[in-house]
Amino acid sequence: MLEPIAQLLILQNTDQHLREVTQALLQLPQEKISCEKALRDADEKLQSIRSSEHQIEREIKKNEGDILAKQTQIARYRIQQMETRKNEEYAAFNHEIALGVKAITALEEQQLELMEKCASLQPEIERAQEVHAIEHKRVNAILGTIDGRSENLLVRQRELQNVRPTLTLPIDEDILDRYERLFKSKNGMAVAAIEHGVCTGCHMQMTTQTILSAKAEKEIMICPQCGRFLYTEED
Repeated sequence: MLEPIAQLLILQNTDQHLREVTQALLQLPQEKISCEKALRDADEKLQSIRSSEHQIEREIKKNEGDILAKQTQIARYRIQQMETRKNEEYAAFNHEIALGVKAITALEEQQLELMEKCASLQPEIERAQEVHAIEHKRVNAILGTIDGRSENLLVRQRELQNVRPTLTLPIDEDILDRYERLFKSKNGMAVAAIEHGVCTGCHMQMTTQTILSAKAEKEIMICPQCGRFLYTEED
C-alpha cells in the first residue's frame, strides 16, 4: 500500500472515531431531555388516574353530605308535622318527607355507582403505579450514567484531538486539504477500498485500468465517480 494512503487510512480511522465521540457528546443533552420528559409523562399519567380517583372520592363525600342534609331535613319535617294541628300543613309535611325519602334513595343509588366506579379503578391504579415505578427505575438508571459517559467521552475526545496533529504532519499539504474536504462532504469516508471491482465509497464499478493502477501502487488513485482516494486490499 502506498505510504500516503496508509497515512490517510490511519488519519481517517482517528477522524471517524473523533466524529463518533463528538456526535455522542452532542446527543447526551437531548438524551437527558428525553429522559426527563419520560419521567414527566410517567408522573402525569399516574397523576391523571389518581385525579380521577380523587374526583370520585370527592363526589362520594359530597353525596354523603347531601344524604345527611336530607335526613336532617326529614327529621325536622317529622317534628314539625307532629306539632301542627292543621291537616293541610300535615299533608304538606308528608309530601316534603316523601320527596326527601325519594331524594335519599336516588343519592344512595348514585353513591353505590360511585363506590363501584372507585373500586373498578383500583386495578388500573395498581397497574399504573407498577408501570410508573418501572419507568422511573429505567430512566433514572439512564440518567445516572449520563455524567459518567460524558466524562469518558470528553477524555476520549481530548485524546483523539491531541494525537491527530501528529498524524497529519507527514501528509502532503495538498493531499491533506483534499482529504479533509472529502471527509466533510462524503460522510466521514475520504479513502475507500476497491472490492470486487467496485468503489466501496460510491458503489460504482471501476474500470479495469483504474483497478490495475490501484493495485500497482505507483500513484495515488482517485475514484472518477466520487473523488475519493482509492486503495486495494492485499490478497
